[in-house]
Amino acid sequence: MKVIEKNFYIDVPAKLTPEDQKMMMDLELDAFPGTGAVDEQTLVPLTRYGKLILYKQQNDERPVAVCECIRDYNNPDKAYIFGYYVRSDYKGKGVGKMFLQEVSSILKNDGFSVVCLTVSVKNLPAVKLYEKEGFEIKETRYSEFGVGEDRYYMEKVL
Repeated sequence: MKVIEKNFYIDVPAKLTPEDQKMMMDLELDAFPGTGAVDEQTLVPLTRYGKLILYKQQNDERPVAVCECIRDYNNPDKAYIFGYYVRSDYKGKGVGKMFLQEVSSILKNDGFSVVCLTVSVKNLPAVKLYEKEGFEIKETRYSEFGVGEDRYYMEKVL
């Protein structure tokens, strides 16, 4: 556990209990209502074989922000952020920026040289945050997650 500031800390669980899985699925539904929230079939492998990074605040069992990372099989120096979100009651408070900086530091310390992600072209606050933190739009992927689900593919050199 790494303490950051204002009683925030990083937690990287190696596994999830059934209660943790339920909590994470509820947070996913809050963050991505109706658009592909993950379930235990995805959360368990992400946690065991990828990296689930949780941003927590003292005395709150639910993470205030979540980052799900996997390694790019074809480019092992590249980490892919599979999911990144801030809990709805913490949005607009600078948590996303602080957490993204911590995630970048963790990934760099893990030996990655590049981090990438996709983000909805409609999610302008997220796009703006990623750009401020050094991510560049490399391409637009049309219908990436189904018809009309267009995404920007973004990269950042660590």
